[in-house]
Amino acid sequence: MLESIILGMVSDNDFTGYDIKKLIENGIGVFYKASYGSLYPALKRLTDKGCLTTYEKPQGGRKKIFYHITEEGQKQFFDWLVSPTDITEGTNTHLAKIYFFDNLSPEIREQQLLEYEINNRNYLRKLNDLENKYNKMENKECFYYKLSTLYYGICITQKTIQWCQHIRMQKPLSDLIQDKKS
Repeated sequence: MLESIILGMVSDNDFTGYDIKKLIENGIGVFYKASYGSLYPALKRLTDKGCLTTYEKPQGGRKKIFYHITEEGQKQFFDWLVSPTDITEGTNTHLAKIYFFDNLSPEIREQQLLEYEINNRNYLRKLNDLENKYNKMENKECFYYKLSTLYYGICITQKTIQWCQHIRMQKPLSDLIQDKKS
């Protein structure tokens, strides 16, 4: 996923590796972390695959290496953006993709968000089925903490569906936060 995030970062402007690291920290870093130890090998792989090119430019008295996205890199980034997201993989891949949805047309953005919402509805049904099975068990009080993680998943998935509906309608984002202090 880091390679796709890098392609998204350089899709509009050329940046140095340091700049990309700072962009990740100050933007997508809310839900995705990348170290220099993973960033620079990913930049090399992208350059080797022809997704990025590099050039040197003086900046602050030193020559810095800038990364520029190629047509192949743009294609790979777009393919990643519109590919299905596995909501059960346990990472925030969906948030990384949605972070870059301003790069998509409104139609594709709507299609992707609707698909993500439907996937979450299907996942919620599976969680509810699992809850029903647990509720039929004897001595379920012995599994309190295991059950608590199931209920966490149900709550998160319900909120994710509400969030998806909200952003699909492009309602004010501040309305998502409950219990705001006035």
